[in-house]
Amino acid sequence: MNDATEANGATLVKTLVVDDAPMMRKVIQQILAKDEQISVVGTATNGQECLERILELKPDVVTLDIDMPVMNGLTAIKNIMVRYQIPIVIISSLIQDGYFAFEALRLGVVDFVPKPSRVATASWADEEELVRMRVRLAATMQVNRMRRVRRRRKAVVSAMSSTAVPTAVVAMGTTLAGPNTIMHIVTQLSPDFPGAIIALQEIHPRILAPFCACFNDISPLEVVPVTGPCALRPGKVYLASTSKGLQLNRAEDSDEIVLDVTDSVEMPIDQLFGFAATHFHQKACGVLLTGIGMDGAEGLGKIQAGGGLTIAQEQDCCVYPNLVENALRNEVVDVVMSNQGIAHRLETWIEGKIQ
Repeated sequence: MNDATEANGATLVKTLVVDDAPMMRKVIQQILAKDEQISVVGTATNGQECLERILELKPDVVTLDIDMPVMNGLTAIKNIMVRYQIPIVIISSLIQDGYFAFEALRLGVVDFVPKPSRVATASWADEEELVRMRVRLAATMQVNRMRRVRRRRKAVVSAMSSTAVPTAVVAMGTTLAGPNTIMHIVTQLSPDFPGAIIALQEIHPRILAPFCACFNDISPLEVVPVTGPCALRPGKVYLASTSKGLQLNRAEDSDEIVLDVTDSVEMPIDQLFGFAATHFHQKACGVLLTGIGMDGAEGLGKIQAGGGLTIAQEQDCCVYPNLVENALRNEVVDVVMSNQGIAHRLETWIEGKIQ
């Protein structure tokens, strides 16, 4: 291995930086250069040049802008995923436009993060480290397991009572690259699915609401971003970011279950699964999906102990199998299934829980 890809005996993450703005290419290179595990092997100014440089440089990871001339980022993603299967980290200023974030994640990128800015609300150091961390983790992604989500024709959603209280809940947890998997499962459910679904995924908080708005274009169930307290209703998908915790509380003067965000916690999936077990007992289902880390296993154990169902995504389908492998080691998984299998199992499980 040459010096460009090896330092102190450790393999470096060869990265191609793609952005049409010269200043931003320079900034991203400077950010990545601070990490000894990353080597920027080249740059490109648009999607077409990116494809040409991939053949020449054979990078491990591509950082990609969206708004570029000649070939934009979305077209480049389609080409890269089909022709080269290289992990992609989107670094874009189009953070408030849900369409671009949704499409990029639907097509299978690792993550969609905002371009670092000294005028943003987050600190410059935090934004820099987020970019470096995403590139490092992207290099370990099993990108050949990623599948784009088909744009299905939206089914007519059955009208449900706006004040009904769900008798059963499905709690899903995933981390990096998880939004794509959530999409796969939710889009395969029937529009009259009678339970409430709470899905916790790793997504930048500034993207969450516009992302959900676009998700609603293909989801058979209404997708609701969780940014504050909201009463659980059947037939809805409540989507939240792992940057915060989630809690469920029963209202004092009614049977309503209220979902709300909390301060950030170390194990947000465990927290969500624990609340689901506490309030729904045997009518709780925990679904652990692709992701990095150790989160979820303890919470699945609580759902299992309460008589609920625990499901894990098949390891061979996970672009990051760490979460699932940890849960399996802890023997807290009832069934292991593919994305399609999970959707079908949820349909059959919920039928027996709404009586």
